[in-house]
Amino acid sequence: MRIQPHEIEVPENDPFNNDLLGRRETVQVLTSIVSSIEGPCVLSVDAAWGAGKTTFLKMWAQHLRNEGFPVVEFNAWETDFSEEPFIALSTELTEGLNQECKKCADASLKESLQKKVDEVKGKAKEVARSLIPGIIKAAAAGVPLVGGVVGESLVALVEEKLNAYEEARKSVKTFRSSLQNTASTLAESKEGRPLVVMIDELDRSRPSYAVELLEVAKHIFAVDHVVFVLGVNRSELAHSVNALYGDGFDATGYLGRFFDLDFRLPKPGRDSFIGALMKETGINDCLERLRDRYKPEDASKEEEDVLNLLQAFFVTPDLSLRQVGQSIHRLGLVFASLREEQPLFARMTIVMFILRVLDLELYQRFIDGEASDLEVADAVFNLPGIKDLRRTDVGDQFEATLIVAIHDKASPEIRSQIGNSEILRELHNRRSPSRHDEMRQLAYDILQENERLYGTKMVGFKESVRRIELLSTILTEEVQSFLKYKATLNQAFGLVEAQASPKDTP
Repeated sequence: MRIQPHEIEVPENDPFNNDLLGRRETVQVLTSIVSSIEGPCVLSVDAAWGAGKTTFLKMWAQHLRNEGFPVVEFNAWETDFSEEPFIALSTELTEGLNQECKKCADASLKESLQKKVDEVKGKAKEVARSLIPGIIKAAAAGVPLVGGVVGESLVALVEEKLNAYEEARKSVKTFRSSLQNTASTLAESKEGRPLVVMIDELDRSRPSYAVELLEVAKHIFAVDHVVFVLGVNRSELAHSVNALYGDGFDATGYLGRFFDLDFRLPKPGRDSFIGALMKETGINDCLERLRDRYKPEDASKEEEDVLNLLQAFFVTPDLSLRQVGQSIHRLGLVFASLREEQPLFARMTIVMFILRVLDLELYQRFIDGEASDLEVADAVFNLPGIKDLRRTDVGDQFEATLIVAIHDKASPEIRSQIGNSEILRELHNRRSPSRHDEMRQLAYDILQENERLYGTKMVGFKESVRRIELLSTILTEEVQSFLKYKATLNQAFGLVEAQASPKDTP
């Protein structure tokens, strides 16, 4: 079984076949906008990390191709090993244009277009040969060599550098002219559809590379019939700008100069996404075996409660789609590690796992007996997107399972009173008899259901925690081993020092 989720496949004939987030309508709207653009345009698709930008751009790119648009895809993060973003972008662009030439059915048009693409490639080499830090940016933007910020930084350059600037200015101008000519010819062959260049993972790149790539795309590649689409996290990209120019720099205003159109990717519903992941990870299979082995009516209720809990509590915006995907894959590993004869304790495992994902520190304090069930419930139901769950059926299931977990930790003489539940004590002190009795009964129902289902009076708290922590230890050891191996390579070959990303650790 995979620890990390598979990348979502985007079939050529139906880009939305595996769309779990309902992106078709958004793609169609943006396609209509792009199809109406004649002049140069830079469009940003803004969404948080892990919100599905990459999959969205892949689906959109394939949809555009199916609609007859020429498309070039460019991953900034995979190319930021290059010191010069112009070289990386121009290389990927000319390669993409070559692919479009191969698709051309008209022989004369194909020959004409290929000549233009070859010319673009040649002009790009001329620009690349004149690359000197600061000069290309100044030449592309029409900034005078003397005077101003750029002039002050280059004032000490000798005559050779002045000549280099003039050469760069001319090569940029001829490159833009050649690209414009090629884009116009390509648009004519595509019934006016512009060339769409999609740049993804810009906000994950080195700050200097990300900013320079933006500047190159805007100043050098911005010609008629070319539309740039940038998948970005605007807030993170602003941090990259500040890292380069200083915290006092107006990063938001600076970025506004580069984007002609801004589009915020709508937040999707997660129900179908979570349901598909449960099927993919084998969790559904485990629950189905539960149905086959035990009383169907009891097992079906537990299966339904598990799905409802995941869908309800993984809706918080504090968790990205990527984090949800990784978490459910790891939950699948927890279930897959069970022997067939072992009781599943599905509800308890799910609640403990949800708590671990939402607040690892609080989870640790709870299993160590340092936090009460009431403290956990108050903290969880105060999270964004989860506040409204309290006093709903699924919220009550979560609280009642915490009460049952406290029961498992209680001494034998007080277990008949549902242990040391602060939730029930607080309801009693508030003189809410109906609510107290309701939650108390719900906790007893879970205990009785456990006994009917698994034939044991164990509530599964300790066993569920043991399974989760055993797997977490294995995963942590795997991550640390990988980082040690990577650090060894770094030391041997002088690569960048390896660091663990908090989002990648279990």
